[in-house]
Amino acid sequence: MGKQDWDSKEVQNSSFFAQLYEKSLDAIVIIDDKNQVVHTNKAFTDLFRYELNDVKGKNINHFIVPDDLMQESEEMTQIAAHSKIIRKDSRRKCKDGKVIWVSIMGLPIVFSDNRTGVFAIYNDVTKLVEVREKSEEASRMKTALLANMSHEFRTPMSAILGFSDILREEIDNTEHLSMIKDIHSSAKRLLNTLNSILELSHLESADFKPSSMCINVSSVISSLSESFHKLSGFKNLSYTLDIDNDECFCYLDEEILKQIISNVFDNAVKYTHKGGIGVKVWAEDNNCFVSITDTGIGISKENQKVIFNEFRQVSEGISRTYEGAGLGLTLSKKMVELMNGSMDVDSELGRGATFKVSFPMVDKSKLDKTFIERNRLIIKEEDLSNTKSNLLLVEDNKTNKVLIKRFLLSNFNVDDVSSGRAAIEIIAKKKYSLIMMDINLGLGMNGIETANEIRKINGYSNIPIVAVTGYALAGDKEKILMNGFDGYISKPFTKEALMETLSAALIKTNQD
Repeated sequence: MGKQDWDSKEVQNSSFFAQLYEKSLDAIVIIDDKNQVVHTNKAFTDLFRYELNDVKGKNINHFIVPDDLMQESEEMTQIAAHSKIIRKDSRRKCKDGKVIWVSIMGLPIVFSDNRTGVFAIYNDVTKLVEVREKSEEASRMKTALLANMSHEFRTPMSAILGFSDILREEIDNTEHLSMIKDIHSSAKRLLNTLNSILELSHLESADFKPSSMCINVSSVISSLSESFHKLSGFKNLSYTLDIDNDECFCYLDEEILKQIISNVFDNAVKYTHKGGIGVKVWAEDNNCFVSITDTGIGISKENQKVIFNEFRQVSEGISRTYEGAGLGLTLSKKMVELMNGSMDVDSELGRGATFKVSFPMVDKSKLDKTFIERNRLIIKEEDLSNTKSNLLLVEDNKTNKVLIKRFLLSNFNVDDVSSGRAAIEIIAKKKYSLIMMDINLGLGMNGIETANEIRKINGYSNIPIVAVTGYALAGDKEKILMNGFDGYISKPFTKEALMETLSAALIKTNQD
């Protein structure tokens, strides 16, 4: 169909154009096979301020497309011209120079099996885009604030908990020892509350996405067993672990799974005063189940409806008898659902409770045999007690320097520096077997940048570098490990946890 056919009275007077051009609220333009304007409607003029006579017979791109989007627009036109519908949000400019955001839909026009042009529809979405951009900016600011708050809370708490731990071992005076224990337990309570609030805020932010890796849930739960046994022992409760299936493979975020199970277990310990707690892992109907059963106070049917809500507990108000912010179960359920799982509770008041989580399992027949064997393996911690290797600590907080050096005194010859530049300078003069690296080092290079520079130094491409940081929100560990670190430990930490992390990093490096 040529230009004369387009201009024919029969076409112009058809009901098609009467409906489309005169009544449509969307801006519409018809372009021929040479990319020249044939027709526009009133909404097009209202939006872009161009009359039909301004653009008719001319390339539409020269009028409404910004220079930096010219190639993109031409490609879109070509795609639509070849019988493919396109949809895209992009910027366009008006006659007065104003740039707006529009939602574009392009459709091919076919007459008698011949492609004759493109039918383009523009809808102004500027306000929607502005709202979205403001929302995204607010989300980014919230994420940055949470990360900074996490770091600022954890760094001083590391010193409070760490030094109080040391004093508990060294003080003989009964009265002073009681005070130190109160300081330590109060600091842990404060830290747990802050962690829960920060974690909830992070879960609700737009950028939170758990990682997804194939892990053996049975192995993960087994790795938590020792700490669960200790927690139960503090209240003279029995503890049992029943792993019915030792190969429950699921695509999950391992650290989040640990947090979920730990939250539920901590809750069971809190509300159980006699008897015990049991953890069970089993597979059923292509799902992996983990249950935690206690002999505690139980939950009434009425309260079962609210315990997963934020800041809710079985005991509330001025008569509440249990500590905590009431966020543990809220966080756990949200995290379970983010990983495509489910969580429920079965309980009666005065007769204990069973919390059960489940996740879809991976078909084991599709997994590599080497992967399965590797995930069966239990690596024993390397004994560092007789080791006196050189270790470099890169940490800008003086208090944490003193604490970490005190923890490592028996096992390493420790040197410390306060900046990435100083670390690179000292490494050039002395050989180290292990490096501990804070991430936030103040002015200058951060810990990740410093680690990347160290890897370039001859002899340090495979030396283990362990991150020690206050950045401990969900996803932080994975981001840091992906940037070349061999281990990660978040502040605050115990001496035992630190030694386990360093040992694991050394083992991993030696195996590689």
